[in-house]
Amino acid sequence: MRFLSRLLFHNLLYKTMALLVAAVLWAAVQGAESVEESIDLPIVLEAVPDSLVVVDQSAIEVNVRVVGSRAAMRGARRELTSYTISLEGLKPGEARFPVNTEPPRFQLPRGAKVTARSPSTIVLQTEPVMQKTVSVRPDVSGELPEGYKLLEVVVEPAEVVLSGARSSLRRLREVLTERVDLSEIRQTTVQEVPLAFGGSLVWRAEEDQVPVKVQIRIEAPEHAEPPASTAGEPPRDLG
Repeated sequence: MRFLSRLLFHNLLYKTMALLVAAVLWAAVQGAESVEESIDLPIVLEAVPDSLVVVDQSAIEVNVRVVGSRAAMRGARRELTSYTISLEGLKPGEARFPVNTEPPRFQLPRGAKVTARSPSTIVLQTEPVMQKTVSVRPDVSGELPEGYKLLEVVVEPAEVVLSGARSSLRRLREVLTERVDLSEIRQTTVQEVPLAFGGSLVWRAEEDQVPVKVQIRIEAPEHAEPPASTAGEPPRDLG
């Protein structure tokens, strides 16, 4: 044991320095070793004109392959978070945007570079925004309890102004409300109900943001018990 102890601590300073040098060299080799990684960048559209709406987009992300040292790759992952496209001044129709990964468009750490990208071009199809007045139709489903009678369903406002892509609004004549279930209704009631839009290319015009209310007029049987509680505003005539 004494021999092993002497052997272990003999020239301890030099052994410690040698170990530190080996660790530094290993870290340097690891940092200098080149690696390749694939990174997906979500496409972000900026400065979209208020008069335009994007109706088609050839890709939703750009894939880049980056080569560099491990340290550079860590920096690249921090820097590469999205691929932005500015639509400032864009006119309606088809627009093609070549994917540019060269400096200064891409700011990568020293020791990292982009070797490939996909796709090479982003194609957008845009249309002018138009407005259109359409009628509102309440979507009512379910059945009233036995003995109750549905007298009338009234929606207010009866019409709303919608904005959106020309192709989406051209044939649109009405918009539905979200569904109103009759099965739990025991008395005449008024509910605020959102509109149900079928897609993201149609939305309600900002100047027409009044609540849509649906009145369900109910005739209860003669000996029906009154509901335990009533939620929302008291019934009123929307007509």
